[in-house]
Amino acid sequence: MRFGIRFGIAAVLGLAALVPHGARSQQVAAPVIITVDVQQILRDSLVAKDVQAQMNQRTERYTKEVTNQENELQKTQQELEKERSTLAPEAFNTRMREFQRRYDTLDNRVQATRQALQQSYNDAMTKVENTALQIIADIAAERKANLVVAKAAVLFEAPELDI
Repeated sequence: MRFGIRFGIAAVLGLAALVPHGARSQQVAAPVIITVDVQQILRDSLVAKDVQAQMNQRTERYTKEVTNQENELQKTQQELEKERSTLAPEAFNTRMREFQRRYDTLDNRVQATRQALQQSYNDAMTKVENTALQIIADIAAERKANLVVAKAAVLFEAPELDI
């Protein structure tokens, strides 16, 4: 931990030494700061709400489908258990392996589909976030801001700084 801090300080001091002396003495423009509650923007965005609604619909539809398939597998398992005493051990084991294969196939499909749904949601929300950031950048340029700070990082602000 101490090495990391020391290294960071050394890096900053080293970078400061690389800046030409004339560049350090130039006047820096007064900061024009705005704060943005990105989380609220994403929460209240109609597009983000639509993405969430679509995700909920797809998940609900898929859950119903999987529930039906699980119910079928459960019925098959119950039938196998009833037939256990009447089937030869080898025949029972063969049918049980087939049942297990069907169960494993369903389980793998469920995991893959859930991952695909999550990836689809993440991709859509990334597009929403990128669009929101572009809008924020446009507003910052319009207000001639040279510093945009996420509201979550601010302890106190004057109300006029919030966009």
